Amino acid sequence: MDESIMHMVAKQYGITPLPENPVVAMAYVPYQIADNVYSAEQGINTGTMFPELNKPFEGETVGGSSE
Repeated sequence: MDESIMHMVAKQYGITPLPENPVVAMAYVPYQIADNVYSAEQGINTGTMFPELNKPFEGETVGGSSE
């Protein structure tokens, strides 16, 4: 996420994308800024409306054959 956008959101709404003092071993999901999103059709095809979350799996099978 662009740092200038994070500062704008924090200033405008009084919130930050992540907690001020995050706790170790806790999962956090930052707020999404909807300024750069896919079209509805592309979002359905990719599984997300946010390009920065589009992380297709491109790995290989692990552990031998799949027989």
